[in-house]
Amino acid sequence: YQRRVRGLGTMVKDYYSILAVPRTSSQTEIRKAYHRKALEYHPDKTHRQDSAYFTEIAEAYDVLSSCSKRKIYDECGEDGLKKCNYQFTSDPVKIFHDIFFGNNKTGNYPNKRQKVYTERCTRSPPLNKVKDKEIVKELFLSLEELHTGLTKRIKITKKIESTTNPNKHRMQEKILEIKVRPGWKDGTRITFEREGNVTQSSVPADLVFIIKEKKHSSFERDGDDLVHFVTVSLKRSLVGGVDLKVPTIDSNSVLDVRISRIISPGYTKVYEQHGMRSQKDYNTRGNLIVKFRIQFPELLTPEQVEALCRILPD
Repeated sequence: YQRRVRGLGTMVKDYYSILAVPRTSSQTEIRKAYHRKALEYHPDKTHRQDSAYFTEIAEAYDVLSSCSKRKIYDECGEDGLKKCNYQFTSDPVKIFHDIFFGNNKTGNYPNKRQKVYTERCTRSPPLNKVKDKEIVKELFLSLEELHTGLTKRIKITKKIESTTNPNKHRMQEKILEIKVRPGWKDGTRITFEREGNVTQSSVPADLVFIIKEKKHSSFERDGDDLVHFVTVSLKRSLVGGVDLKVPTIDSNSVLDVRISRIISPGYTKVYEQHGMRSQKDYNTRGNLIVKFRIQFPELLTPEQVEALCRILPD
């Protein structure tokens, strides 16, 4: 359930994805989400196979249930919390018992709901669970979308096996949010942990989305650079006077290109800071490279050949 973004050189922890709640969630919704997650991944239930994830659930709740910590996290992310010297050091099991049962250690629960929670937490699943093979899906995006960034909302449906009868199941729909960062490249992987089908005999698979760039009508991408090809006739390449309006990746923006010199095959003009945004630095961009192709005639008449021989030097 935790979303981690791979392809950036670092692993990005997303507290909202850990609890599977939107960023607009109320405190009540966050608390309910913690209840669900903590019950599902309590070490006593999973035989401590998911103790690290159980700790992350507690950490996510510790941050999002605090108005001050949540404000810092929403505005500055994990780095902001670290700069404020935040470090999660609490006992996740103690947080669980404090929230569910207060200081009750006798086993005599004041209401039926707490008793049910205890029974669910301590119900033993099969030992030695194996994680299902990851599910890989392709996410096709245009160069414009990868240049500016955007949020993609994707609906998934997964099968939830009954805890009492493995032959019964229900279908669950869920909306996943993928925050595409400016400058992401083809092949970037976005992983949503444990979002596969839920069974009692295995750990749910990770759901992985792989970015695929759509073919563009005007550009080819080379890292952060964009290449635009222009074809000119042989006559125009020799006499010059080429006036062009070259498109850019920025909406409704064009570059005026004028070339008065002879254009040789493979001639290029480079326009700095007109390419794709860098995923490392939003304010840094690649270049727009205009490459010229010469269209040669397929056939010349004898008169044309004779005229060219008179005009052009050997």
